[in-house]
Formats: sequence, structure tokens, C-alpha cells
Amino acid sequence: MADDFCDFTKDIFILKPPKKSPLLLRMAVLLFAMICGIYICSICLKQIGSRSSGPLATVHVVERPCEMTNVDPSEKPYIHFPKPKTFSRAECDCNPVSFFAIFSTQRSGSGWFETLLNSHMNISSNGEIFSVKVRKSNASTILETLDKLYDLDFLTSASKNECTTAVGLKWMLNQVGRNYKNGLQDSHLMKN
Repeated sequence: MADDFCDFTKDIFILKPPKKSPLLLRMAVLLFAMICGIYICSICLKQIGSRSSGPLATVHVVERPCEMTNVDPSEKPYIHFPKPKTFSRAECDCNPVSFFAIFSTQRSGSGWFETLLNSHMNISSNGEIFSVKVRKSNASTILETLDKLYDLDFLTSASKNECTTAVGLKWMLNQVGRNYKNGLQDSHLMKN
């Protein structure tokens, strides 16, 4: 019985020689190794070729916020860096834009003053933009118009270049509050 146990374990470790010729097996292994080598070399050459044709790393510049160091801290909330949708401010992107409004009555010289402001190459006074009824029909259209104006997207004949440093409008006092049922009337403005 002990002999049978030993024979059983010996049979497990016996390897039978292949029936095919060893030369054919060696050729198949050699052919497989050559195909793998060619494939690996082609992948390496593609990686090396792609590095040499372009930059090693692509750098994306993240927009940096504009910092004004020479401005009084009390004025910092009033500094505006517009981002127009219709054009690029290019090198003037970090130049702040000031806002102004000319409130006036008729025949007071406001047209002359506006012409004087517009003679400067970087100041745009856009005139009576609320003389058009649609722009002053309700509070939301007024705010949309002002946002468009102060983001430098309001195009008029007074619109200047991308380096505009001040932008504003002329608003006649007879245009303020006239179209609002619950708003202030001209007579209330004149009394105060």
C-alpha cells in the first residue's frame, strides 16, 4: 500500500515530452517575442514623437484679479473692472473704470459739459440714454441698461476704445420718475 502511494505522487510530477518537434515550438516562441518587441518599440516611438512635436506641458493662465495698491481703502468698493461681452479690453483689463452721471435740467449747459467730457480720448459720456421709452419702461430695464453701459457693452457714437477710464450718462431731471405710478413725480423732486 505504501508503494501505491509513492507511485501516485510520482505520476503527478512526471512531465510528458511534447509530441511536436522542439524546433517548431522554438520558432513560434521567437516569432511571438519579435511581434511583442515590435509592438513595444512602436508605442515607445509614438510617445517620444509626441513629446518632441509639441510643448512638454500645456500651461493655462488663470485670470488673476486686478489689484490696486495706490487707492484709498475707503474707495476700493467703488473701483470697477468691467468685463465686456462684445470686445476684449486687452492690455487695459486691469485699468479701473469710474462711473458718472450728469443730472441736469434743460438749457443748463449740460450738452456743452458732455461735449467737453467726450473730447477726452478715454472718457465716454453716452448722452441721454433714457430718452428712449423702452429703456425706462420699468426698473428692471433701467438696471439692464445701466449694467450694459457700465460693463462697456452699450454701443453709441460716444463709445471709445478698450482703455476707457470713465463712462457715464446724462439724465435729465424731467426723465426721472415720470413713468412710474408709485414713483416720485417731478413736482416732488423740485420741492425737495
